[in-house]
Amino acid sequence: MFKTLPNSVDVVSLSPGETLRYFTGLQMHKSERPTIVFLFRDGDPAVVHPVLEGDRIEAALPDATRYTYGDATDPVEAAGKAFGELKDTRSLSEPVGAEFRSTRLLEQEVFAPQDEDVVDIEKAVSAVRARKDEHEIEQMRTAVEIIEEILDEVFELIEPGMSETDVETEIKKRVIESDAEEYGVGIVTSGERTAHAHANTGSRTIETGDLVMIDAGVVHNGYYSDITRTVAVDDPDSELVEIYEVVRQAASAARDRVEPGVEFQEIDRAARSVIEDAGYSEYFPHRVGHGLGLEGHEPPYLVEGNEGTLEPGHAVTVEPGVYVPELGGVRIEDDIVVTEQGSETLSTSSRELRKL
Repeated sequence: MFKTLPNSVDVVSLSPGETLRYFTGLQMHKSERPTIVFLFRDGDPAVVHPVLEGDRIEAALPDATRYTYGDATDPVEAAGKAFGELKDTRSLSEPVGAEFRSTRLLEQEVFAPQDEDVVDIEKAVSAVRARKDEHEIEQMRTAVEIIEEILDEVFELIEPGMSETDVETEIKKRVIESDAEEYGVGIVTSGERTAHAHANTGSRTIETGDLVMIDAGVVHNGYYSDITRTVAVDDPDSELVEIYEVVRQAASAARDRVEPGVEFQEIDRAARSVIEDAGYSEYFPHRVGHGLGLEGHEPPYLVEGNEGTLEPGHAVTVEPGVYVPELGGVRIEDDIVVTEQGSETLSTSSRELRKL
């Protein structure tokens, strides 16, 4: 990690979250009691943490020097005093690096209360986390297999009269019974509600002729899958069938462009050009994809203006969609890993329009 840090940064602060888990193995959630791990360019880590978290921190970071505090009416103030002890015993040069995307103002109040210089290390962290190794890819492959098997079972159950919530409940039940840690991503929409690119699962009753869009994924050993399939209940409106085919072709064109050295924005362009040629450009409002790993959405982002390039180990989604108000929408989403020779699409379920 430290090879990619700005030269001015000799110490970084990490709070509970995916990046802390990635670099240290320490898995815990954020709470009102601040826990901050300080990683130094040279030397062992240091941790400011509440006493009650001692066992798990000792297990994950046995070489770390720990500065503890007990329960207090103001845990931020108590953590600040523990951090003061750290500063008194360790050479803590400024600026301190922090991942702005995951560091709360609460943690910053502990280690930089007087507006000390803090540098965002997001780009450095993302560059490291974006390149998945074989172990990480295997966890994602398993996560994809789990959700595809679940969706295949749930598709057989969908029928008119079920609600969107009923469908999602069937998915959740199977996630609990699977080898997944948790249900990571979940949206079920139907009928005209499929025209909302981002929506919550609702109570709408599924009817004959509806499209049903399911965006779902699970977490396996910390790593996400995230796929979308749109299916039809009997025969949908002919324009929806046309839209489905446009999106299917756009998704195929985008997947075909995923290989080392291709700019992120080129994947978006590949899908968007198909949708534009079909006359639906105004109904494709989002980027074509995003990174996938310890988070359901993480860098890199496949969007116009992102001139970075795909590299072996990058794991991304490709998910074009067309959403026409008062009619409906279609999205097809796959999970893809960039390889030395090209790419591997982890999701293998059919992309042909499935009629239930």
